[in-house]
Amino acid sequence: MPRILFVLSLALCLMVSGQAWGAGDPAVTDRPDWGRHFAAAGVTGALVLITDGDTPTVQAYDPARAATGFLPASTFKIPNSLIALETGVVAGPDTVFAWDGVQRSIADWNADLTLTKALRVSCVPVYQEIARRIGQERMQWWVREMDYGNADIGQAIDTFWLRGKLRISALTQAAFLRRLAHDQLPFSAQTMAEVREMLVEERTGAGVLRAKTGLTSGDAPTPNVGWWVGWVEKGEGRWYFALNIDSLRPEDIPARKAVVKAVLAAEGVWP
Repeated sequence: MPRILFVLSLALCLMVSGQAWGAGDPAVTDRPDWGRHFAAAGVTGALVLITDGDTPTVQAYDPARAATGFLPASTFKIPNSLIALETGVVAGPDTVFAWDGVQRSIADWNADLTLTKALRVSCVPVYQEIARRIGQERMQWWVREMDYGNADIGQAIDTFWLRGKLRISALTQAAFLRRLAHDQLPFSAQTMAEVREMLVEERTGAGVLRAKTGLTSGDAPTPNVGWWVGWVEKGEGRWYFALNIDSLRPEDIPARKAVVKAVLAAEGVWP
């Protein structure tokens, strides 16, 4: 049975419509000094960092690009997981998806995977199956309900986040994650807690780093874009980040995390 849906007040959360932020939202502070970390990695892109508080602060490297929408690629596995768990098409994070026997270039995909493991290794075939189970009408309803990017999933239910019309900006990604962290998305508390746990990338005595990568494929309608989005929890502090870069070379793939971690370290956020 689907879990009971309840809608929390969004009055205090950031706008995530994918359009320009309204006048009542925090101003974005330009951080051109972060450009040295992009230059060191040889990449071009944008980075947003939201620091939690009664009035959140928003900083960005290349604010214009940070407000520009791109295909979400595998960062859409976050909302896909939320919808799957909420609607009951996947029973829980430990639900196992049997390998279909097709040998794929990413070795981690060639095995039976739980939902959590499929998220961690970013297994596209598993999440395409999940999207098909959710179905076109139900997926569209949820994407609009959570106000995700431009909410345009088109008609290709199992590829719209990879090469369709769906677009989301780095600013919107970071604000979306803040809503997830604060139980301010239109899902049950259990669903949001489960997805937050699925996103754990590092856990130390100092805190927790939750994150998800994304990378558009060569057949996308735009040049390849790499993402790394997530947040850090340390004590009472919360910092939400979203990076996107032009991914043109193999070495640009690890650069996603390297740039973010360099900025987080310089800002005293992580580790």
